[in-house]
Amino acid sequence: MEHHEEAFIAAKPPKNPFDQAVPALLTAAVVGLAGLFMQVAKLDQSVNTVAADIQELKNDSKERLSDLEGRVRTLEMSIGRQRQQP
Repeated sequence: MEHHEEAFIAAKPPKNPFDQAVPALLTAAVVGLAGLFMQVAKLDQSVNTVAADIQELKNDSKERLSDLEGRVRTLEMSIGRQRQQP
């Protein structure tokens, strides 16, 4: 007679869908957070650029105003001289 062995075979336990979903969700969360941090960094840089532009505009406006005030004083003095001379 042929040699015959019996082997105990048990059914595999059902697969847990969370075993595959959890690593994928964690990876997606990490990638999402990295993207969020990149956006925050870009926004921070944009805010700094806008603040520098505003400061530059303020300084430019002050210079223009000072120049206009000087011109007005010059005109007032020349008009005052012309009125004093008959």
